[in-house]
Amino acid sequence: MGNRSASDGDQHDDPDLSHVQPETGDSEVCDENDESGLPKPQEYDRPYFDVFDYLSDEYADARNLNEAIEIRGQKAFAQSVTPDDFNDASPDNMTKLGIAELWAESTWNDGRSTRNIALERSVAGIQEGDMLEIRRCSEEINPWGYSFHRVDDGVTLPYTPYHDFDDRFLSQMLDDLSENERLVCQVRDTTCYGEDGIDADPSFHWRVYTCRVTVYRQNLLESRED
Repeated sequence: MGNRSASDGDQHDDPDLSHVQPETGDSEVCDENDESGLPKPQEYDRPYFDVFDYLSDEYADARNLNEAIEIRGQKAFAQSVTPDDFNDASPDNMTKLGIAELWAESTWNDGRSTRNIALERSVAGIQEGDMLEIRRCSEEINPWGYSFHRVDDGVTLPYTPYHDFDDRFLSQMLDDLSENERLVCQVRDTTCYGEDGIDADPSFHWRVYTCRVTVYRQNLLESRED
């Protein structure tokens, strides 16, 4: 199974820390729901990554930013991979390609904006073992040039790549597909992070739904023959 790849720049800003990005780490599913029937968020306890960290000694061997991001992606892969990831068993004519992380966010302010309940429910319902499909699309539809869908009904999900190396990895895997192949992924785990009120603005609320997935290339011709 190949390592994760790299691209320029992290994908998202944390609601409270402009250009800071939390690193990949272990995650847990929220078991309790709030008054809207959505998960109660857990505290954001993952390490933060600042884009200027690429200038640190940790990435001194990188000749350019792309190589630094690739090093970071390889470190994240090493933290996420398990012995089971190296077995040869792949379902439904699929070839295992690697691991990626996705996320979707929701923010609102008391009295000034409304919480997007529909968006949150669409990702809060995603569970371990669910299958998603990644499809190329116009950047007018999605600025990343691809979108995420539930395999069982094709419903579009508001996920985007979590890190720069996730974006690069998924883009490369999509580019490598042949006419009779598609890119699918199986959910490894999900997490809901968030806060209700921050120091700078007590009326501000945020939720981040993360989703780690195992990515596969599926041969559609072989699937039909089976």
